[in-house]
Amino acid sequence: MKKGILSLIIGIAMAIVWSVVFVNALGSMAGIGVGICLGTAFGLVFASIFRRNDKKDK
Repeated sequence: MKKGILSLIIGIAMAIVWSVVFVNALGSMAGIGVGICLGTAFGLVFASIFRRNDKKDK
């Protein structure tokens, strides 16, 4: 449960970071959508990594 929340927090943080980066790089608000997409992808990747580690520990 804690690792799921951690991966959610990482995904949200990455979405915010990538949104800021792409808004500045593209100079438009389209960077927010790109940042949300990348943040979601990173969140899912970290969630699958944490799940894989949980299965190895058992």
